[in-house]
Amino acid sequence: MNEYIESIKVLDQVLNDQRHLDDCLTEASPFSRQICYGALRTYYYYSEVIDELLDKPLPFKHQDLWLLLLTGLYSLEHLHRPAHASVNHAVEATRILNKSWAKGLINAVLRRYGRETDRIKLRINDESMQAQKNHPTWLIDHIETDWPDHPEIFEANNAHGPMTLRVNLKRQTREQYLEALKEAGLGARPGVFSDTAVILDEPIATLKLPGFSNGLVSVQDEAPQLTPGLMNLRAGMNVLDACAAPGGKSCHILESVQGLNLTALDRDKKRIHRIDENLDRLSLSANVVVGELENFDSKVKFDRVLLDVPCSATGIIRRHPDIKLLRSKGDVDKLSSIQRVLLNKAFNLLGTGGELLYSTCSILRKENDQVIAHFFEQGTDRELINLSHSLSGPDSTLVHTDYGLQFLPTRQEHDGFYFAAIRKVRS
Repeated sequence: MNEYIESIKVLDQVLNDQRHLDDCLTEASPFSRQICYGALRTYYYYSEVIDELLDKPLPFKHQDLWLLLLTGLYSLEHLHRPAHASVNHAVEATRILNKSWAKGLINAVLRRYGRETDRIKLRINDESMQAQKNHPTWLIDHIETDWPDHPEIFEANNAHGPMTLRVNLKRQTREQYLEALKEAGLGARPGVFSDTAVILDEPIATLKLPGFSNGLVSVQDEAPQLTPGLMNLRAGMNVLDACAAPGGKSCHILESVQGLNLTALDRDKKRIHRIDENLDRLSLSANVVVGELENFDSKVKFDRVLLDVPCSATGIIRRHPDIKLLRSKGDVDKLSSIQRVLLNKAFNLLGTGGELLYSTCSILRKENDQVIAHFFEQGTDRELINLSHSLSGPDSTLVHTDYGLQFLPTRQEHDGFYFAAIRKVRS
């Protein structure tokens, strides 16, 4: 199948049906996957280019042609093949779309951009902040308000995230696994913030990783790998992972301390099986429960609760560029309200002296520090646990905030991620 036709079908589902990109790519070719990810990373810039080069906007019934221009422009500039090949494949796609009348239009727009790239890029980036940063205006405003000293966030969000692994230290040291990767001809380096993290030079199919099938290693970004170390875990504790799917953090908790009684709770029936799969692969056991945290009840109070709440996912845009198009400012407001409800419910499941670790893959203060600040305004039976890391600092990609720790997204290392910890001082 023409790679543009396949890409157009996927992008149409993302833009018009509001489906997540990964869910639409299950049968796509590697080439089409590359085009779809790239087109969404550069969506705001190439949208402006299309407006610049068309004499008049295409009607909605011809959105397939608009998407053909979007994917064609991305391919023209970013695929490692001759420019004329990208143009010819795009022109050929009009025939498959039964719109051969548009051959001249597609050919003219793509070839004109090829001739005038520098002029067009200079003008558009100068006049449009959305195009320059490849983010929607509402999100640019949020990020610049929250992180005015970190303009590199936008560049990081538009980068390709590396494949990061979590070494199972119950089975081997990180140095031993790095040696196993070297023997397999795979380049890698140790992570900086977590002693379990390994970052690959190039991504690879998980089943080709040495020892993946028998639990030597898992795929997980470096930032959330700090989770067990921030929970003050001890053998014999009752632990709740309150929003557990797909189970990566639950498994890491169990890998870190033996003798824990862990309950993994999640509302998503479609994703809950991923928890069981990960537990089986790593030879771990937990009480897996399908249900909503809001309605969850337990006969025993928990010593520790991990609450990794649903969020805007603005810290993982580089891995999920569709977030920029699927999220809105109103979504952040709604999620913040949900997060407050879940935090209160999870806190009530703690016994006296118990501790809760709140986390998100967001970089927005409205979902992070502001949620925690509001929580402390609601009662006196709680105290903040000071979280620290030797590498945190205002100039670091790990920032110590008023209430917790904020990882900011990077080009070559970790995603964006947030932690805050709370102790229940009395019932």
